Amino acid sequence: MYDFAKKHIGQNIRKIRLLRGMKQETFAKELGIAQQNVSKMENKKEISEEQLKKVSEVLQASVEAIKGFDENAIINNNILNDQVNNYNIHPVEEIVNVFKGILSSKDDEIAQLRAEILSLRSPSNENKKNEDTNVRNIKEA
Repeated sequence: MYDFAKKHIGQNIRKIRLLRGMKQETFAKELGIAQQNVSKMENKKEISEEQLKKVSEVLQASVEAIKGFDENAIINNNILNDQVNNYNIHPVEEIVNVFKGILSSKDDEIAQLRAEILSLRSPSNENKKNEDTNVRNIKEA
């Protein structure tokens, strides 16, 4: 059995709250207490069983999980899960399909740019350029 006597319950509450992505203000509101009281609670080594029960309900964690919280076990477990999951996340076929999609969109973009260049080089645009140059030359003279 785990020795809960060494644990700082307030710090465990804080760490679990942060893992849940919950701000002190939100946590306080759900507990029905002031934010300053949450801060005080998280600095206490021990809290009453009644208060711990309310905290466990809000954090959706058992009283035992709060008392025995071990961030190192979570970190080690997450690292192990990441190592196991990395082999299954992106099979080669998925990576190839992603790059095919990227290449296809780039090919479309290149084709569009070529069409724009051709339209700019068309004879009607050349005549317009010459007219603009003639107008500028007349104004300068």
